[in-house]
Amino acid sequence: MNDMKCWIFPLDSRDLYRFYSAHMDDASLYYGLYVEKCMQDLSAGTREALHLRDDSVLLVDPYLIPVYYRLYLKGYVIIIAEAFFTLNEHKALLKLSFSHVRPEGIIDMGYLNGEQKKCMDLLYMEYCSQHDDMRAPALRNLLVNMVLLSSAVNYEGQLKSGHLLNHALQFMGLIDNYAVREKKINFYAGRIGITEKMLRKSLQLIYNKTFREILTNRILIEAMKLLVFGNKSITRIAHELDYDVSDFIRFFSHGKGMHPKDLRISYREIINEIENGY
Repeated sequence: MNDMKCWIFPLDSRDLYRFYSAHMDDASLYYGLYVEKCMQDLSAGTREALHLRDDSVLLVDPYLIPVYYRLYLKGYVIIIAEAFFTLNEHKALLKLSFSHVRPEGIIDMGYLNGEQKKCMDLLYMEYCSQHDDMRAPALRNLLVNMVLLSSAVNYEGQLKSGHLLNHALQFMGLIDNYAVREKKINFYAGRIGITEKMLRKSLQLIYNKTFREILTNRILIEAMKLLVFGNKSITRIAHELDYDVSDFIRFFSHGKGMHPKDLRISYREIINEIENGY
């Protein structure tokens, strides 16, 4: 650990498990896995479900980290806290990069291109170097470059429209807290102090998504967390997410392409396969 709130360590240690156990309630942490190779013999279905490829970068939603720390992976993990960045625009870039997480909680970056690989290598070398006054800004710059290289966001467009970026980021902060209870755009526009039209414009420019798409994605992430890592009944989960059971099953099946019960079974099978591989 270091005082800049950025942690890097090998994936084949059990540090990730210990770290996550100590910080599992910290919503300001972001997890990036650089996977050189998966050392376990996993089925094709499990690899596909986890979007797992050798020599790739995964930006992992914290809710699904318990699946990944069960794997025997060669590579390293970079954990970044929002406090790592000193400039607001750096924080914005980091949040934007992670805002595109799909309901599975993973963005598969595919195979690293030359620039990404070089940036990752430099980042790790700089982290391991002797501490000096230039180490902190060098790490920040490399990390920002990695985010830029790995994200599909059109930064040129959003950085030219600072007020729209600010609206979109305010919205993402609100939706984390209110998505389950508040499902209409007028609530969020009112909280931010702008019109619904302006909020829709901000979300389309910054995220290239509609309000409904972002809301649906956020609720699906919460549903995934409850289904995969909890023992509550589907009826109870539906009620916690403010749906009746039939509406929740229809909503989830449309978003995930399967019944919530089937998804719960499939992830438990994945976890069993991973654990039995040790």
